[in-house]
Amino acid sequence: MFTSDEAASGIRYRAVADWAVLGKKLRKDLAKVKTALPDVPSDDIKEYVKTGKIVVGGIELVEGDLQVQRYIELPAGHETQYATHTDNDVVVRLDIKAYPELASEWLVREMINRVQKLRKKGGLQATDDIEVYYKFDSGSGAEIVTAMEQHAEVMQKTVRNVPVDEKERKGGETLIAEEQEVAEVKFTLSLVRP
Repeated sequence: MFTSDEAASGIRYRAVADWAVLGKKLRKDLAKVKTALPDVPSDDIKEYVKTGKIVVGGIELVEGDLQVQRYIELPAGHETQYATHTDNDVVVRLDIKAYPELASEWLVREMINRVQKLRKKGGLQATDDIEVYYKFDSGSGAEIVTAMEQHAEVMQKTVRNVPVDEKERKGGETLIAEEQEVAEVKFTLSLVRP
């Protein structure tokens, strides 16, 4: 969602100074500004952007003395759900919460990627009729298998078949087999000519 309503989005303002430059200008008063600057309210910094003047620690500063940064102040407890970034013109709030359905789609995309790379490595064309088999170590790979079952249609469209457990193999010529890793799970992926 895009909005220019800063209040509704939780946009806040803070000021930072180039202390070397400001030090030459303020000399002995620099310490007062340095101490007071972190406590200047967001609304005062926003007003400084409009007027070009602000009083910090009893010292008047003018346009160019401070750099203003815009940021989003996340409500307590939301730090693990959102990430924020700004270039001072645009502030972005990104939902970084892990959603199971997206994780499942990611696993399938990774499997599709592995099959396609293995096809290429084996010198196969996209139109070559092959079967794909996987072999997980005992007790691993359940999430990947579930994801492939949930997104079988996507896999069928993309790589022309859904990988099957090596235990169900009924023969055929192994064209290429290679160890793979997805989501820290190692397994063997085989391309077989029926």
